Amino acid sequence: MNKNSTLTPFRFRNVSDKLLLTNEIGKFSFYSDDLMSRFYDDELSSGEIDSLKQQSIIVEDSEQWKLLSLLRNTRNATKSDSEKLSYLMVIPTLRCDLSCSYCQVSRAPINAKGFDWSEDNLEMFDGFIKSNGSNGMKIEFQGGEPTLRIDLLERIIEISESYFTDLEFVICTNLVTISDDLRKLLEKSNLVISTSIDGPESTMTANRTEDTSVSKAVIENVKWVIDNYGHSKLSALPTIATDQIDHPEKVIDYYRSLGFRSIFLRPVNYQGFARKSYKELSQQIESWQKFWLQAMNHILKISKDDYFEEFYLGTLVRSIFADRASGFVDYASPANYASHYCVIDHDGTIFPTDESRMLSRTRQIDLSIGNLEKGLDREIISRLNFNAIHHTNEDCLHCAYLPYCGIDIIDDLSRYERFDISKTTSWHCQKHIFLFDFIFEKVANWDVEWLKLFNSWIHRSQNTSDALQIFK
Repeated sequence: MNKNSTLTPFRFRNVSDKLLLTNEIGKFSFYSDDLMSRFYDDELSSGEIDSLKQQSIIVEDSEQWKLLSLLRNTRNATKSDSEKLSYLMVIPTLRCDLSCSYCQVSRAPINAKGFDWSEDNLEMFDGFIKSNGSNGMKIEFQGGEPTLRIDLLERIIEISESYFTDLEFVICTNLVTISDDLRKLLEKSNLVISTSIDGPESTMTANRTEDTSVSKAVIENVKWVIDNYGHSKLSALPTIATDQIDHPEKVIDYYRSLGFRSIFLRPVNYQGFARKSYKELSQQIESWQKFWLQAMNHILKISKDDYFEEFYLGTLVRSIFADRASGFVDYASPANYASHYCVIDHDGTIFPTDESRMLSRTRQIDLSIGNLEKGLDREIISRLNFNAIHHTNEDCLHCAYLPYCGIDIIDDLSRYERFDISKTTSWHCQKHIFLFDFIFEKVANWDVEWLKLFNSWIHRSQNTSDALQIFK
């Protein structure tokens, strides 16, 4: 490295027997594990220097434009282009006709009063969506069980479509019943269903329904939606509880039997009331890692004959190698709470995320950021976002995976009752370090079998080229 050059920020981590270096915007390369000792002794080979130049870690004075390019890309990765919402979650009712063992919120009994949106809330929502909505926005109906109030869903859809022409609606429903009114809504081309399938009927009964006949009805309704509208109309995900933690193949194979080509393996959340029923399971990172590795090996095996994806790992792979944003507010830095996403509860209270709604429902901490009547509290939102920037966090600042990751202060508050903890000890950090190590170990060792699988996920197709240059 000569005197007429600039050294830009970089981060490193030992992966297998190599040293992974990442630059400020996530461009990576592998080097011999003694690189850093030789780096400071000025003993790098010409090939290593050239590689560092290609990463824009070493920038010659004659190529100062590279610094401007890095700055522009860094700013684009961290700024919020607009404060208009692109994703809105609405809770029209907190009432529910199930009592799931891992429910994360305080659902209300099906005949309870005072847990639905009022006419006033609908009128105030009109003004809120007009001011804060945008074309291309997704509106998700959660609960409770939102299909208990199809009339409210219809009104909210009508109001939203009076202002915007490009919208997508998602109804998160347990699919215990499909009423005639719901059937009519399903005819909308821009409306889809999301539901929970934890596995076969016995698992559904243990985790969710407590009634074999209800479990059977749910599965029959899932099949009805698929048969009549195809898989594009319905998405599903499991919550991995005690019954499944030792048998990942069981839930994966069941999803395949229903024709799904993707699964989002999701542990029991440590928010709301779920942590009372699954206090130990929701904290055991080792148990989850063991389950996950067993699941991934099974997916690798079945993917030799058919396309199948673990959704979250696929999301990480695409964000690293194809530069595609994940869309997860708890995965971005800064999180930009209430800039792109927020949640409106059954009483009109607004929260930055659904998980923060759960914390408020259990009275652990009030993370509300406004309400439909008074609007958003920008001062509270600013404080939350200030603490959700990993670029300035002392534990994240030197992490090689910083360009691909984020801080989840909501999960930290739930688990540790504060977010100024050492991030390296947090569930969120341990989970993601484990996942990133898994990905980059496959690249470091040039594990072709895994790289071909990753490549299929990037292109979302099994019929992809065997060329793997994207991982170099």
